[in-house]
Amino acid sequence: MYPHLPIPTEIAFEPVNLCNAKCFCCPYSWLGEDKNYTSKKMSHEQIELLMNDFAGLLKKYNVAPWTAHIQPWRYSDPLVCKDLEMICEIADKNKIQVIITTNGISFTEKNCKIIDKYKHLIKKLNISIIGFNDKEIREQMGVNWEVTKQRLLKVKKDYPEVSKLMRIGLKHRDYQTIDSAMKSKLRNDFQRYTLGIIKVKTNWLNNRLGDGDGKWTEHKEFAINEKNFVQGCAMDFGKIFRRLEVLVDGSAVLCCDDVDGKTNYGNVFEIGIEGVWANLRNAHKLIFDKQYSKAKENLICNSCARARFKWNDSHKQGVVIQQTNVANQSNLSVTYS
Repeated sequence: MYPHLPIPTEIAFEPVNLCNAKCFCCPYSWLGEDKNYTSKKMSHEQIELLMNDFAGLLKKYNVAPWTAHIQPWRYSDPLVCKDLEMICEIADKNKIQVIITTNGISFTEKNCKIIDKYKHLIKKLNISIIGFNDKEIREQMGVNWEVTKQRLLKVKKDYPEVSKLMRIGLKHRDYQTIDSAMKSKLRNDFQRYTLGIIKVKTNWLNNRLGDGDGKWTEHKEFAINEKNFVQGCAMDFGKIFRRLEVLVDGSAVLCCDDVDGKTNYGNVFEIGIEGVWANLRNAHKLIFDKQYSKAKENLICNSCARARFKWNDSHKQGVVIQQTNVANQSNLSVTYS
């Protein structure tokens, strides 16, 4: 048994596969080293097609206003996207929430005005900072912290309502060394830059389907057999059952850790959101199934540390409850296969 929604209630997509940082843990930091890798962007027409398709499905299935959301980024920084205002405008028109996660260096006057104008639809405004001082932030993110903090202070002064939305997430490569006293000090030190929330994150690195191997986290080889096989996903209970991941070319992939399209369940610009979501159904079922099958040996999850999560009845129930709550809020019915 696994929960299945007829459509996703969340969509993460890449309007542009470009970022102005080089975070050590981000795939773009090493994809950029590939001579064959080129930055791309969705056209205005493609963005409109994708968002209007999503909006149409939300109406078709009577999803309650402001319960679904989009995330106009996967590994890119959404504030780099020149179509951010258009994206927010379409979202506002269709009562869809927006989640923004940024490194903060692109809080230009233009972007501040856009976010301020559409602040009522911003579900989350996450500021991701890796490192605790200028030297560490330069080394771990490849950005100038002096510039970033001046822009955060300007937002706090000139756009206080935007600053209140901020959730600054402090992270570090050596997160194992962070104790409760250090967390408290960091929260106090960084609170000066925002009217929002400061969170110090620990235990946040994963191997991104094995792509972190040899770079910043240990890669483990998992022997797949009848006693050791994928039985779920440790990424936010139920996330893959409600969120669609779309690459810059329109390809739909299984999850957020599929960086460069190792999986492909169809193209949203060709068969639509409903079409690719139907294609994902078998993969969802396979991941959730507690019974072994040969098909499990071909899952992309086999190289992912998150897939080593051992499911039990309480964890499974947590997913079911979460999905049911989403359905209740959105007037969607959950089916089980």
